[in-house]
Amino acid sequence: MLRIKKMINVSLVRIIRYAFGGYLLVGGILQKDYTVLIMGAIITTMAVFNVGCFGGQCAPKIPVKTVSGQKTEEVTFEEVL
Repeated sequence: MLRIKKMINVSLVRIIRYAFGGYLLVGGILQKDYTVLIMGAIITTMAVFNVGCFGGQCAPKIPVKTVSGQKTEEVTFEEVL
């Protein structure tokens, strides 16, 4: 029952990561290419843990500074010849 509940939270991107990671793992094993094998292991691990980027550093959220009560000034541009 617990396993079924965990499988409900599967998205298309996660399935693509599983498939691509598995493809790289099998290809790395068959060709004895350790670089491809490591890449496949990393991508498969990302799919298992449902992580987009390790450490969450690929797109950090920048805090938006909101200032209330200030008026915005209109900027005028002059043509330079």
